[in-house]
Amino acid sequence: MGRSGTEGMAMGGQMDKDKGLAQIAARLDRLFEERHPENRGPYTVGEVAAGTGISDTLLRGMRRGGKTNPTIDTLVKIAAFFDVPPTYWVSDDPDREIAGRDLQRAMEDAGVQSIALRSKGLDARGLRFVREVIDMARSSQGLPPVEEPGEPGP
Repeated sequence: MGRSGTEGMAMGGQMDKDKGLAQIAARLDRLFEERHPENRGPYTVGEVAAGTGISDTLLRGMRRGGKTNPTIDTLVKIAAFFDVPPTYWVSDDPDREIAGRDLQRAMEDAGVQSIALRSKGLDARGLRFVREVIDMARSSQGLPPVEEPGEPGP
């Protein structure tokens, strides 16, 4: 015989919870792997625990997708530590969330603002020229190429 409506809903709720925990685990793992200072490797669980006030046990459980249900406060603290918006956890497009935050941080730099202001009003050809000059300057300083949001990687 089939399951009762209540039992089916409970199982569906558990599946949704498991899917949500798996998504949080994958996104948290990505933060550890990708969001760290340029000249060093990923943060350790201990460093994130110390920087957020969240226990290392909880962080490890979250990375595994274990049976933990983090609070909004926990997710906000982790997002702040890794400098991503809190919406990163629930966004349909987490790449866009990260790119938006990185762009916001870059625009806070006075030198970047100056370049952006000077670029205003240029036609497509002029903007392409500015991008090429900046790419050459980055290359001459040993900096990696910049991937623009929505562009496929190399």
